Amino acid sequence: MTPSFQRAQAASRDPAVTLLVLAPLALLHLSGRGAARSGVFSLVEMALERSGPAGSWILAAALVAAGLWCSGRIRKLELSWRAGAALAAAEGLAWGFALGPALRFLCAFLPFDQGPLSLGAWHSILAASAGAGLYEELLFRSLLLGGLLVLGRNLLQGMGQPEAAPLVAGLLALLVSSVVFSWAHVLGDPRALEPAVFGFRAVAGLLLGLLWWFRGLAAAAWAHATYDVLAMSGFWT
Repeated sequence: MTPSFQRAQAASRDPAVTLLVLAPLALLHLSGRGAARSGVFSLVEMALERSGPAGSWILAAALVAAGLWCSGRIRKLELSWRAGAALAAAEGLAWGFALGPALRFLCAFLPFDQGPLSLGAWHSILAASAGAGLYEELLFRSLLLGGLLVLGRNLLQGMGQPEAAPLVAGLLALLVSSVVFSWAHVLGDPRALEPAVFGFRAVAGLLLGLLWWFRGLAAAAWAHATYDVLAMSGFWT
């Protein structure tokens, strides 16, 4: 492994580079706001609508502030941000292509049939997929799974089980966050609680959780978005 690749790999996991890699997903989703709603990211749309014109200005200010922070951190640490961002996005795209066959293989052992649905127009598919990949990974992996990991480790260490804490807390956090991830789709899908659909999304949550754990938020978000584009466009049918 060359030093330049090592620097790129380290930069791909830095929070500043991660935010830069996630920015295209946010912009793509916002470009198709309201075109196709399903899943948890509908909450973002509802929050923007209820806040009125101020919501868009607040969002724009947040994006500008995030961009300035990323720029400052990259300059301060002299990160290889171009190579790191390209590596994180490419890895996410690759995992997105692999996620479909992996889900089909794993769900073949479950006692039901499943199949992805098509949403229609390409822009609608891209916008919906970008929103799902970005917001759902932020909520269910970075916040929920990450929070459960910290909570579980602290509880087990407090109970005098420091050696078992990382593994047990990790398994429980993966399981709980995956089930909550699948259940939360009732917000936009009336079929979300059907056994086939629920089980399929729970398995997807487990795989995305493992990807987030080992490869980071950017890779998980881009993999999620890529898979959704392929699934909703009928790539595997």
